[in-house]
Amino acid sequence: MAKNRTKIESEDSKGNAKVLYLIDPDAKINKQAQLAYNRAFRDALQSGAILRQKLDDVLRDQEIWDDKKEERYNSILKTLQDNEKSIKAGGIKLSDAKDLADEMSTSRNEFRSLISERTSMDSNTAEGQADNAKFNFLVYACTKDIKNQTIFSDVEDYENNSIEPFALEAARQLAEKLYGLDANYETTLPENEFLKDYGFVNDDLQRVDEDGRLISADGEHIDETGRLIEWQEDGTSIYVDGKGTKLTEDGEYDIPFSPFLDDSGDPIETPEKEEEATTEEEEATAEDEEGEEADEEVAEKVTTPKKRGRPKKQKVEDSTE
Repeated sequence: MAKNRTKIESEDSKGNAKVLYLIDPDAKINKQAQLAYNRAFRDALQSGAILRQKLDDVLRDQEIWDDKKEERYNSILKTLQDNEKSIKAGGIKLSDAKDLADEMSTSRNEFRSLISERTSMDSNTAEGQADNAKFNFLVYACTKDIKNQTIFSDVEDYENNSIEPFALEAARQLAEKLYGLDANYETTLPENEFLKDYGFVNDDLQRVDEDGRLISADGEHIDETGRLIEWQEDGTSIYVDGKGTKLTEDGEYDIPFSPFLDDSGDPIETPEKEEEATTEEEEATAEDEEGEEADEEVAEKVTTPKKRGRPKKQKVEDSTE
């Protein structure tokens, strides 16, 4: 039995339970994975794939990356670093520190978007294709069943089923093991640590007020789905619009309706909705059909004569003996 097995409870795309085990790659598996890398790298070069060091030139040739984005990239990076230093040092108003943390959150989202653009074609490089081949082999070789047999018959079988929930979970956990990825990465970001420590966000990093109630970025109270709400004195809440007007559960205004007026000031009859009219017509048709069927039954009973049975002929026995 392999050591350092991690049990994974997941499911397939049909909702069927799947239990699998993730093992740490040993020397043999790592050697085979490196061979998979080498083969993929060679095949990629032969097919015309570029090397990673030339990727920046390709991105600029295709106008995916330019000097303006490079400048913005460096600017955001400096903002993140400067704000982090200011928060770590303290000695400023708490409200100012919160503004710095909020700025970091916004800037980091833009930073991620720029990184995504910059690395969008990395998987097309020879190294990128080789890295993917190596990782796919490792997922195949390290994902076992309870008897320590590989879940997938070969690498191709894994690749064909890589979007299955259990396969995605195995790949995610293996990546955390191999590359030191932190599942709680968002929580450990400096801006989020500050916001959580001082009660500006909850454990799920959702913005909250001093009472722990969810709020939007603008400070408005919201529910779990992001809809605006207004808390009542009894602890309940109601849905409202941006101006505080009460709404129904369906998000409609809860106000009485008065008919529109014509140019003479007389009320105009509210037009009947097509669905309601159709329903009424269907109900009327159904009633008519039921009435016709009933009339037919009555008519049949009245018009159909009752058959009279003829008296059976009695057999006359021959009395002549």
